[in-house]
Formats: sequence, structure tokens, C-alpha cells
Amino acid sequence: MHTIFVVALLDIVLSVATVGGNVMVIFAVMRYRQLHSVTNVFILALAAADLLVGLNVPYYILFYFDFRELACHRISCLLRYWFTIYAGGCSMLSLIGVAVDRYIAILHPLSYHRMVRNRYASLYVLMVWLSMGVVSSLPLIGIGETFDPSRECDLYYTHTKEYALAAVASLVLLTFIVTTSLYSVIFKAAWRHKRAVVALDFNHKIRQETKTARMMALVMGVNFLGFLPYLTVITMRYLDGMNQERIGFFKPFVVCCYFGKSAINPVIYGWKNKEFRTAFRRIASFRRNVNK
Repeated sequence: MHTIFVVALLDIVLSVATVGGNVMVIFAVMRYRQLHSVTNVFILALAAADLLVGLNVPYYILFYFDFRELACHRISCLLRYWFTIYAGGCSMLSLIGVAVDRYIAILHPLSYHRMVRNRYASLYVLMVWLSMGVVSSLPLIGIGETFDPSRECDLYYTHTKEYALAAVASLVLLTFIVTTSLYSVIFKAAWRHKRAVVALDFNHKIRQETKTARMMALVMGVNFLGFLPYLTVITMRYLDGMNQERIGFFKPFVVCCYFGKSAINPVIYGWKNKEFRTAFRRIASFRRNVNK
């Protein structure tokens, strides 16, 4: 029980950091004109998904403390994983949108503003959120669900193997393959372009687009590192001969990694992007002036 209290406390700290950081990202993108770009439409969607993760943390960790009213109720138990699957899926698919945006910006710079517009990006984000809403809600209507009130409220006992692996594992792997492939092409093209025009002081616009691509590739890497332990534990639970009790012991720790990635993304934006850094400083200075 002492371990669970420590994990729960860490989760709450991550929740506060996640909510605070991503609220700042959302406010900055919506408030400051210099952040109104196609790429930031995807960052806004990613921040909204991360905010949902942070808001879900207190509800998620309530189940660590054996609240029977929650664990034994079908809807309350399934909602625990509805939020996790929904927010995680929206994050993953938003990363694909960013990678495609960076691919077009660097490999087809002359066509970028014709091919990629805020309207198209917003439509993609809307489709992602709606489709993930459908996918994550399937267990609520009895598809891919194996809820048993006598069992622990855990993904292993509440969802079928096929649904859990399709909704979580396949989505993460798909995103990893697509984004890694696109960023590999992006950075190879950027390097060739830099060498080709080195005597002409490498085009400023392409250099800026590449810096943004590096930032988003870092975000992608952090997201996968956060997802990997969680994905590993979920997959191991469905393998024959595994010690389920031991895996269950480690799961709260890997869930911390999953929550942690959502807290780190705003830090990366402020660290790697001058416009975000300036916007965050303005927001912070405004809050200080209000508190005086």
C-alpha cells in the first residue's frame, strides 16, 4: 500500500504539471497571432489530448484504492480506459498529422501553402477526434468488452485481447512506422538541401521548417518512450505463461511514464521554439502583474 501511495502522489504531481503546461500551450496558440500556423493546429490538438490525460489522472488512480462502488460498476470502470484510449489515440494520430505537415513543408516548399491549410488541418483533427471517439466507445456498447464485477478494474480483465491490441498496440506501431519513415526522409532531404546551397547561406525558410521538424521529432520520441513501457506491459499480459501478479505490480509505474509524456511536451515547445517561449513569458508576466 505504501508503494501505491507513492505512485499516486507522483501521478498527481504529473497531473498538475500536465494540466498547467497544456493549458498554457492551448491559450498561447489561441491568443497570439504569431502562433497561428498549420503546424500549431496539430500542436493544439496534441495539447488538448494531453490535457485530457492530465484531467483523467485523479479518476484513474482512484481505482488503486479499491473503491468498490467504482470498480464494480461497469460504466465507471470502462470510463477509466475510455479516457486513456481516446486521449492516447488522438495524440498518436496528431503526431502523424504533424509529420505529414513537415514532410510537405520541407520536400515540397513551393506547394506547401497550396496543399496544406488551416482548414485542412482542422478537418483532419476533427476526423481524428470523431473516429477515436467511436473506437474508444465500442466497449461501452459491448464490443470488445469483458467486464466482470468480481474482477479487478484492469484493461486485461475488462477488454478482449483483440480490442486491447488493436486499439493500443497496433495504433502505436502504425504511428511509429509512419512518423519514423517520414522524418527519415525529411532529415535526409534537409541535409541534401543544406549541402547544395551552403555557399548561398542555406535558405532561412527551410532552416526554420527543419528546426520545427526537429522539435516535433523530439516530441514524437518522448511520446513513444512514454508509451513503450505501457505497451510492453499490455502485450505481456496476453502472453501465455506470464506471471500476471508481477506484471500487475509493475503496471502503476509504467502508467506514470504514460502520464509523464503529456507533461513533458509543453517543456519541449518552450525549450525548442522561440515563439512559444515568448508567449509563455508573456502569460507568466501577465499572471505576476495580476497577483500584485
